[in-house]
Amino acid sequence: MRVLLLRPPRYVWPFNSETSAFWQPLGLLCLAAAVRRALPGVQIEVWDAPGRRCGWRTLERKLAAQRVDVLGVGEETVSAHEALRAAGIVKGLHPGCVVVAGGTYFSHAIPETLADGRVDVIVRGEGEQTFVELLRHIDNRSLWRTIPGLAFREGVSAPLGRGAPSQSRAVCRPVADALAVGLRGRVADNPALIADAPERALQHGDLTVVVTPARRLIDDLDTLPQPAHDLLDMNDYGRGSRNHPGLVSIEHSRGCIDSCAFCILWKQMGESVNGNGDIRPRWRTKSAARSFDEVSWLYERFGRRTFGWVDPTFNVSPQWSDAWAERMLRSPLVSRRGPRTVHTAWLRADGVVRDEQLGVLDKLVRAGLRQVMIGLERDDHAGLAALGKHQNDPELCRQAVAIFRERYPQVYTIGTMVFGLPQDTAADLDRLVRWQDRIGIDYCFFIPLTPNPGTAAADDAVRCGRVAGRPLADYNFHTPVCTTDTLGLRELERIYWRATVRPSRQRLSWAVRELLLQRDARKRRVSWALFRHGTTIALESLWRTVRRPKRSACTSFSRRPSWYDT
Repeated sequence: MRVLLLRPPRYVWPFNSETSAFWQPLGLLCLAAAVRRALPGVQIEVWDAPGRRCGWRTLERKLAAQRVDVLGVGEETVSAHEALRAAGIVKGLHPGCVVVAGGTYFSHAIPETLADGRVDVIVRGEGEQTFVELLRHIDNRSLWRTIPGLAFREGVSAPLGRGAPSQSRAVCRPVADALAVGLRGRVADNPALIADAPERALQHGDLTVVVTPARRLIDDLDTLPQPAHDLLDMNDYGRGSRNHPGLVSIEHSRGCIDSCAFCILWKQMGESVNGNGDIRPRWRTKSAARSFDEVSWLYERFGRRTFGWVDPTFNVSPQWSDAWAERMLRSPLVSRRGPRTVHTAWLRADGVVRDEQLGVLDKLVRAGLRQVMIGLERDDHAGLAALGKHQNDPELCRQAVAIFRERYPQVYTIGTMVFGLPQDTAADLDRLVRWQDRIGIDYCFFIPLTPNPGTAAADDAVRCGRVAGRPLADYNFHTPVCTTDTLGLRELERIYWRATVRPSRQRLSWAVRELLLQRDARKRRVSWALFRHGTTIALESLWRTVRRPKRSACTSFSRRPSWYDT
């Protein structure tokens, strides 16, 4: 049996360059490693089209040249339409192929994913054990009902022919349609609501979907095999990047300790608690020793130098951070001149303040922590409460940013702010912009509230009719796709640019400090890169406004790579 795990071609997020936009598809590598260990007779491959700069025409030729028995794809909302396009191509070329989908979008958009026959079965939540068990019984569909963590069509559907839709535009359905399905019946309300119940049948028009009970989470992450990085050409990643040379994606933990209304990651790796399918946050970690061994192996075997920790929250446990940093500091990865590796991570502000008091943050910085992303989100308690952001407040965020600015200036700090809450007005966004200017973070992204399926924000937006019916490709955390009580999408976009581009004393000070006077070479390069991307986007927006001042649709600034259609 030949199993292909595929990340198809996709656009580049507007603030990224192509040299650092595409990190290794860690989820697919984890699945491949689990299959390779449990089913050594299975031929498994990982194809990463963006990593190889492989466009759609080349990909289709490669798919036609080799048999594919099982295709695995796993995506978030913004790129789900690309996975469906690839599934349609494979179904046309290999009608007997079983297409398996997973990831944060497909797990929470079950009926509409399965409706047209391109996807045969969905692996929900944490995938290693479920995917392995599915492959064991891939030819015996009657046994799929006994496998926890699946969703699939009842009965056998006819395979798609070559005439199946394969173009991006044909499969790019509005997420509003996907979410609205759930409001027509309690069973379909949210896949999480049926996750722990006995097997249930979900009716969607003429389609009947079987959803099996949720699978128990893996308790000990140290039991997982090392992700199968050897299935990729690692030299493809970070080549030519000055800010992220030799980049590699890595995780030490899964899940989160919070339950933010706009985030799907904690629910994707959360724990089911009762027969109604309620999910609660649960955080798990590998040991510090195991994580250090992974860093060492990637450094020595593949020459990796920039480690992007994809954990939703890297700094949950000060015990883990302390033990991992101690191992790094005692190893050859840190010399007298400093660390030989660079580490980027998502941090909680409260954890930053706590770890500074414990002396742990100093160790992490000396071990190579050089770029951190902090979810500032809002400066108002009402907004934080609406977003479900707990144990966080503006003062904690101010303290966390000040700690890095004053004590660890070599660390580049990036913040995120969420605008477009139901009650937001132009004055609210203006206030958020002034606040981020005052706290002195190195760079801040303003993200429109994006109602990804499965989140509380999505449920609320659908109930109130605020999802504007934009295609999946617009769910890029940059393009507004959800209205407020008083503002439409174009109004949100105009207000955003007016507030963020307007000159101010703080911004002039930032430009002088970070672009001209910054002594740290990496920080100066990162600032210039973000400034250049931001300026380009602003000028493009201004030009579109001048050319079409009365247009009603927002602009999706994600860039089509030059190799996309090759």
